[in-house]
Amino acid sequence: MSAAEAGEAFRQRALHECAAIAAALSSASDPHPAIHSARKAIRRLRSLLALLEHAALDVEAADLGLKRLGDGLSRLRDAHVVVEVARQLQERVADPRWTGVIRMLVLRREGLLQATLQRDPGFARRLRVLAAVQQQLAVQPWHQLRRGPLRQNLERSWRRVDKAAARAKRDGGAAAVHRWRRRVRRLRMQLDIACDLQLHVPHSRPLHASGHRHKALHRLSDELGRQQDLRLLRNLVRAMPASDGKRSVMQQINGEVAPD
Repeated sequence: MSAAEAGEAFRQRALHECAAIAAALSSASDPHPAIHSARKAIRRLRSLLALLEHAALDVEAADLGLKRLGDGLSRLRDAHVVVEVARQLQERVADPRWTGVIRMLVLRREGLLQATLQRDPGFARRLRVLAAVQQQLAVQPWHQLRRGPLRQNLERSWRRVDKAAARAKRDGGAAAVHRWRRRVRRLRMQLDIACDLQLHVPHSRPLHASGHRHKALHRLSDELGRQQDLRLLRNLVRAMPASDGKRSVMQQINGEVAPD
């Protein structure tokens, strides 16, 4: 793939992700999974843009707009995910004491969504932010993209994952683990992008030769994400009023959460 072809592939992928975000935010039939999908597409696009630093493109403003957009949806995403995690745990143990907890989580999720839509009906304001991001990306000189910065930025992502992993294993704090999770997820997405676009960026690590580390990275990202969601659920249940089933539910959650 020539440099010009790589630039065009990146342009198409970036605009495709913009379209995916817009479609998700415009979905009215099932808003909670759609918001989750929008957040995923935002993360994928930001991961792509992070590969373009020092690459003759000016994507800083677009990335900032996407960051604000994603941050503004984070509470809605988290409110939906904890409901799904709670339902999965309930199905596994068939414990009726989960029913009241899940009911409260659903009410919280719906309340957050309605409050958000009252401030931003139909996510119209967010869609305008997205349209501005799409326009900023559309006019970039994608034909000037070169492989050197892509390779350097990918290597930098590996180094950041290694550094974050060492810090998380050293102090074990929630903030350090969360940082590690975010960096693993970004690297995983960047490697997926490189694979999907068939860029075959030369790399000093053996990942592209075997694919084993790529699969391991996916598993690590999934497990770190699951642990983060379990901790969110635990914090919410802990703050709920006392009830007959609360202690049992908390014990079940604690049994799933990895030691801090």
